[in-house]
Amino acid sequence: MSAVQECLRLTEELLVILRHPNSTERDRLIHKIEETLTRRENLLPQIKPPFSEEDLIAGKKLVDLNNELSFLLESVNSHILRELNELELKKTSASRYANPYGSASQLDGAFYDKRL
Repeated sequence: MSAVQECLRLTEELLVILRHPNSTERDRLIHKIEETLTRRENLLPQIKPPFSEEDLIAGKKLVDLNNELSFLLESVNSHILRELNELELKKTSASRYANPYGSASQLDGAFYDKRL
């Protein structure tokens, strides 16, 4: 199998993973995505001309699928970032609830007499 066809196979594998994510197994999903992307990244420098007819067809399909892949990867990335922000907000809210006066400054309520 040529490097172009192998790259196309890995891209299709990534698309299958990203189209049907399972949120209960998020860590395994992320690990699988990273592993497949690494294998694909290592394969890209091996793609060099001359190309056969099959490689040209696979290359055109690869370019089309790559657009969808980048969109899905951005979607997953933004979803993970949003969840991390929500988690940080929950931590901050829980901390404020447990110690509501912890953020008050030490001089809060102090009185300074200007007449001296």
